[in-house]
Amino acid sequence: MSFDEFFNVTFEFRDCELIKQDKGNVVIKTIVNKTNVNPYGKAHGGYLYTLCDSLAGVVGYTLGHYYVTLQANINYMKAVNLNDELYLEGKCIHEGGTTAVIEIEIKNNDVSVTKGQFTLFKIGEVEIQ
Repeated sequence: MSFDEFFNVTFEFRDCELIKQDKGNVVIKTIVNKTNVNPYGKAHGGYLYTLCDSLAGVVGYTLGHYYVTLQANINYMKAVNLNDELYLEGKCIHEGGTTAVIEIEIKNNDVSVTKGQFTLFKIGEVEIQ
């Protein structure tokens, strides 16, 4: 599966646009829509977590492996509103034999709103077709 195919399958229902992709580093952009907010009109924490978790897996893919999440930690620091444009950056900070640690940061207008760290477990090698 090519990177583009993997990215499209991973983010198919999340309306994300790829901005940058290098080995161990991926940046995406998305806009918060009405299906992603809670009753208070703020981006739902589960939505933000899903974006981060999905991006962590995509960063793992750029390392040449398929991964699943083994452990995750996320901090929500500022509220995100309907129609806000978010930039997410994922960086690999450790690549081991069976695990990788990925840091994710979500920014809104260059202000950090969410940070997460994901420990991923390697389940296979990427075979590009």
